[in-house]
Amino acid sequence: MEYKLDLPTLRKLQLAELECLKELKRICDENNIKYFLIGGTLIGAARHKGFIPWDDDIDIGMVRSEYDRFCEICPKVINKEKFFFQIPQVDGCADFEIARIRLNETHFVQRHRQKLTYNDGIFIEIIPYDDLPSTEFKCNYYYQYFKIMKRLVGARMGYIYQIRNKFHRFLFFTAVFLSRIIPVKYLYNKMLNYHLKYSNTNSEYVFLLAGAYNWKKEKHLRTTISEFTTLEFEGDSYPVPKKYDLFLREQYGDYMTPPPVDKQVNKCYVMSIDFGPYKF
Repeated sequence: MEYKLDLPTLRKLQLAELECLKELKRICDENNIKYFLIGGTLIGAARHKGFIPWDDDIDIGMVRSEYDRFCEICPKVINKEKFFFQIPQVDGCADFEIARIRLNETHFVQRHRQKLTYNDGIFIEIIPYDDLPSTEFKCNYYYQYFKIMKRLVGARMGYIYQIRNKFHRFLFFTAVFLSRIIPVKYLYNKMLNYHLKYSNTNSEYVFLLAGAYNWKKEKHLRTTISEFTTLEFEGDSYPVPKKYDLFLREQYGDYMTPPPVDKQVNKCYVMSIDFGPYKF
């Protein structure tokens, strides 16, 4: 049975995630890897100097070149007794274009991942900004193809997707069934390098291929994330885009005004959560 997190449990989750963030900060600082807060984490830093009180995750951004360096260096220097570095190439998950640092000896089982067997510890996400194709047609194709194929491969691997529209659900699971003539390993490997399709370091815009919104809402001028400043987050300073106000307004509009009280809820539905030996 799934349930929503009450406020005391949510705060424990935030503090567990903060442990992962501190490890990321250590690794990046020691190896001169550039990273920055994004999404609700960045809003939290700008508006609350910490977590949005009802937020349930931490999101970190990196440009592709820094992300690739991070994925190469992190497994060598991470505190393996306490943390686990998770990328598709290592742990076999289908969350392409996302790396995670997970807290060992904890468990955080989400609805759509409940049937999977990989490391399910409490985590933070590190997401790369990729080059955006030159035309709107290519951008739409690039994004929609990724979204569809990610779900198709995920369903083949055991992810559970809820599709409310009956017709769309029928089309999706028909496609999943028909795709069985193609080995899932082939599809999986094809998706691992999908970001290289429109690689162009001179592109004016970059975006999150694996972002929560469509590409139009996830795109930013490359210059917007080329310089950084710092903001306080939970008692420490973390890098943010120097033009973080522009960065956030492009994506969220008036981010400094909190939503109505009835909208101030976390959207984290979990099957189970276990903090292991940690006392937060």
